[in-house]
Amino acid sequence: MAKRIRYEDRNPEPLMPPSERVKTFREYAFGYSVSLALDEAQRCLFCKDADQRCIKGCPINVDIPGFIRKITEGDLLGAYKKIVETDPFPSICGRICPQERQCEGSCILYYDTVRGRKNKGLPVSIGALEKFVGDFIRISGLDVDTERAELTGYRVAVVGAGPAGLACAYDLAKWGHEVHVFEALPEAGGVMAYGIPHARLPRDLLNWEIKRLERLGVKFFFGYVVGRTIKLSELLERYHAVFLGVGAGRGSLGIRGDHLKGVYSAIEVLTRVGLVRADLFPQSGTPVNLGKRTAIIGGGFTAVDCAITALRLGVETHVVYRRTRETSSARQEEWDHISEEGAIIHWLTQPIEIIGDDKGNVVGLKCIKMTLGEPDESGRPRPVPVEGSEHVIECDSVIFAIGQKANPIAYEDMPGLELTKWGTIKVDENFRTSIKGLFAGGDAVNGGDTVVRALSEGRKSAQAIHKFLIEEVRL
Repeated sequence: MAKRIRYEDRNPEPLMPPSERVKTFREYAFGYSVSLALDEAQRCLFCKDADQRCIKGCPINVDIPGFIRKITEGDLLGAYKKIVETDPFPSICGRICPQERQCEGSCILYYDTVRGRKNKGLPVSIGALEKFVGDFIRISGLDVDTERAELTGYRVAVVGAGPAGLACAYDLAKWGHEVHVFEALPEAGGVMAYGIPHARLPRDLLNWEIKRLERLGVKFFFGYVVGRTIKLSELLERYHAVFLGVGAGRGSLGIRGDHLKGVYSAIEVLTRVGLVRADLFPQSGTPVNLGKRTAIIGGGFTAVDCAITALRLGVETHVVYRRTRETSSARQEEWDHISEEGAIIHWLTQPIEIIGDDKGNVVGLKCIKMTLGEPDESGRPRPVPVEGSEHVIECDSVIFAIGQKANPIAYEDMPGLELTKWGTIKVDENFRTSIKGLFAGGDAVNGGDTVVRALSEGRKSAQAIHKFLIEEVRL
């Protein structure tokens, strides 16, 4: 009998009930069981090469049909090896990538639905399958990724232990180079460690990935603020090449009242909770006081992460975004999740002023309603103010989850380093900067994007550095 291909019955990932997950920072998405993963994998059509839109939709070009086929064959180690050919961190990307706009949004099951063809349905749950494979290998205790090439004698410094830096270090170490990672914070992971709540990305998982790099020979040096503790010019003298992956961790505010007490950048809130566990205060030494009500400005992943955090701190949470849900950059399911948990979302709403009392404390956020006009330079409809629609959202704190910028501390002592008009580091197609031996990638170059794009740029930078060392550097 011919195999029945099921198009529409996609397996949802089991979730903790909203009433329970809002009380804890434990991960609320439980992941697939073996039987669910196998059933979901069998929905894949294994398109011919010319039709593999999912691979093209992935910024790091994972062989998605290849690893899913391995799942259907019961070869989970083979599926893992297939993924890490291009994506070094399956468990992480499976959790936090915006799959609906990337691989899953390109899946032919979904793609043909959009084009109006019949008998198609929801895309294969690629992210949940990738997460399943990564978690299975981690939990099984299998020893993976310990092989490395013979030592070359070349030494590379990586500045920043975020996704771009870790991906770059991973490849360079596997190719036999000595890699030292300099990180300002006390833990590796960058935005994955301090910017994503434990409820979405457990720290034990991230720590396991760091251990993989250490087994490959990568050495980490924490508490090094490059530009202060050590100069970038010194690293260029000591190492054969340097990679800059410092991210975009400087918050950017910019409306009237942003000086008031109770105004936070998203990075400050997420770092206090995610890195130094302000949620456990006073058992931990660092508090975060959002009051009874907070207003979060933004419509991307960072805004959602702030909402997840605020809700678990027991705070009435408002999210204010000047566009619509459909034009936001966060995942649609995450808007559903925080809505289920009690977040109040104000679409088409533009903040115009933070209001304070006579003691300088935040008491409200003045906003104006918006409507959609003609497309702007990004192609999205431009929000236009609605006359006479001003109103105030009462709140005790305001969190800016917009406008992250690169922090130039690491490279401000390098007058020959070219920057773009946006203040990001200028690189060529090989991620070389204007200074010989200095490469850069991730948010410090692209201005702020997804973790998977940072991983992609880190790996491409590693390829360029490897070629530079072999072809241009003499030991």
